[in-house]
Amino acid sequence: MFKKSVIYTLIAITVLSIFPVTAGGSIADLQYKQKQVENQIKELRNQADELKNEKRSIESEIKILDNELRALTLETEQYEMQKQEISMKIAESEQKILELTDEIDKNNKTLEDRLRVMYKNGTAGYMEVILNSENLIDALTRIDMIQLIVESDVDLLKSIGEQKVQVEQIKEDQEIKRMELTAVINNLNVKQNEVVIASRSKENYMTSLQGNIEEIQRQEAAMEEQSKQIERDILAAQRAVEYAGGELAWPVPGHTRITSEFGGRPHPITGVWSTHGGTDIAAPYGTPIVSANDGVVIYAGYHYSYGNYIIVDHGGGIATLYGHCSKLLASKGQAVSRGESIALIGSTGESTGNHLHYEVRVNGVRKNPMSYYE
Repeated sequence: MFKKSVIYTLIAITVLSIFPVTAGGSIADLQYKQKQVENQIKELRNQADELKNEKRSIESEIKILDNELRALTLETEQYEMQKQEISMKIAESEQKILELTDEIDKNNKTLEDRLRVMYKNGTAGYMEVILNSENLIDALTRIDMIQLIVESDVDLLKSIGEQKVQVEQIKEDQEIKRMELTAVINNLNVKQNEVVIASRSKENYMTSLQGNIEEIQRQEAAMEEQSKQIERDILAAQRAVEYAGGELAWPVPGHTRITSEFGGRPHPITGVWSTHGGTDIAAPYGTPIVSANDGVVIYAGYHYSYGNYIIVDHGGGIATLYGHCSKLLASKGQAVSRGESIALIGSTGESTGNHLHYEVRVNGVRKNPMSYYE
């Protein structure tokens, strides 16, 4: 499920890795190559973000499956408990049936013995009891007793028989219930297996996603190193160009009020102590900013901190940067002259008011601009 776009990106990166950027070539060529690398890095980050989002989605799905599995397991355990209870009741019913059967057998034997005696003696047994009565009342009493005994035996056998039938019916019902529970448990086990398989599949996919993310991050690190190498090559190329010569011109003619010096200071927005890499020169909005010397614009664009900014390379490894501009008047690759307007004062980026953030860089290292105007 590794996306084709990711594969294409990695192939492109691999090709670039096979043919790395080497020192040499024009600054414009190097800048073009660096732009390509930056675009590749941006694409890699987008791909990594997509994979991370997909991974988070898969993680959520796995959590849902885990919850479903726990619910199914709990449900199965509950049905197993019910099944055990029913099995115990069935065992009790079987024992009750055995006891009733034994009781019926005993009563049958008693009744059979009595009938056997009656058969041997005919009705003499009961008649003897009646004839041995002392008087008529005693005889009637003995007749009633004999009738009660016979009726009791019959009722007892009938009752036991009915109980046995009822217990048998209960046992059959319980067997049916047990079979139904067994079917439910079997279905739950099937569902559990399905969820386990789905969960493992998701986990395997997530592992592959993590591998892809790590591969992209490795490629991104390689591309960033390549970008740094190009930047070093650009600086080397800048140093190779002879300096334009002469002193640097003041970048905002007619405006010399310094609002922030080069060096350490609390950041005006965050309040955190930091190094201020340039000199801030206050001027009204829209005031022209001029190039400090002859040179070539090597960057013109936007940065979250500098806002609209422009960098002019003057050769010999010396470059000047102009930040927080309201508008840029020169474009990348354009040759500019000393004193030529290249931008307008503004307050873009991390700025608290209209001013120019002015930097002087020597071989890529920011220097105190005021040291060039003493």
